[in-house]
Amino acid sequence: MALRTADDGARSAMLAGGAAAVAVLAACAEQSAPAPPGRTARLPDEGFFVGDNPDEGLKLVYGRDGTDDVRLMLECRPGSRTIQIIDAGHPGAHRGQPLILTSDGVRSTLPATIEADETAEDPEVIAHAAPDLPALAGFRRSGVIGVKLGSGEYTLSATASEKAEIAHFFSGCERK
Repeated sequence: MALRTADDGARSAMLAGGAAAVAVLAACAEQSAPAPPGRTARLPDEGFFVGDNPDEGLKLVYGRDGTDDVRLMLECRPGSRTIQIIDAGHPGAHRGQPLILTSDGVRSTLPATIEADETAEDPEVIAHAAPDLPALAGFRRSGVIGVKLGSGEYTLSATASEKAEIAHFFSGCERK
């Protein structure tokens, strides 16, 4: 009987250790779980950032701050009332495909051009729009924007503090 108790104790310890390992793995999987179709899994160091450079104008970027790792960028010159949308999130982009933006229940379709970027392995999709384009106005209100090109799509969502950055960007684009 004493031998069996020792085996049972070892077995219990192994089961407890295994359960702890499963819990750790489950927690890791939960943090890096893929997003639902059409959604983007947000990495801890990604988000919306605004840059304001007198020579380049305003930029609203979704990516990693301080790097060239950018998925979506909106650029404007203050008062120009024109936003250039640069999408680097579609590696299979083809000429002739429109860029479709959705936000707050509104969909806007824009003609787009494809440009190769020597510093990135994926092409950039470029479109132009007014700040009051319905999908951009929805983005300004909600902080959520869907981007679709061909069969590829993703959705980006701003945090509460990033919504203030988005408002700052749009206000600057409209400022004269």
